[in-house]
Amino acid sequence: MDDLVPIMGIIGVFGMPAFIVLIIAYFENKKKEKFHKTVQALIKSGQEVTPELLQSIPGFSAEGRRNDIRTGFIMSGVGLGIILFGRFGVNEAPLFGIGLLVLSIGIGFLMYGYYAKAQLEKSDA
Repeated sequence: MDDLVPIMGIIGVFGMPAFIVLIIAYFENKKKEKFHKTVQALIKSGQEVTPELLQSIPGFSAEGRRNDIRTGFIMSGVGLGIILFGRFGVNEAPLFGIGLLVLSIGIGFLMYGYYAKAQLEKSDA
């Protein structure tokens, strides 16, 4: 019986995140499936499908534009937090390095976000 404790611990640690992801994916799929069945029923009934009608159907999700600036700020903050925790919290060099990596990725997102925003404004003008 004592041999099962480490095995169950490993299964719990690595299995629980996978289980959570599977549950989220399952319910997202069910929502999309319900939306598409409703749209198919509208098409079969011969009703005109307008964008306003699509937006009023439960389960509709508009694809929004990514906000790279927001992502960059969040990743930079997380990276800075990991750096500070790695340096002053546990004094571990690998954690400090991981924080630098995350911070660098965040700065990259910020730079790209501002670049894309400038290009979008230039093309709109």
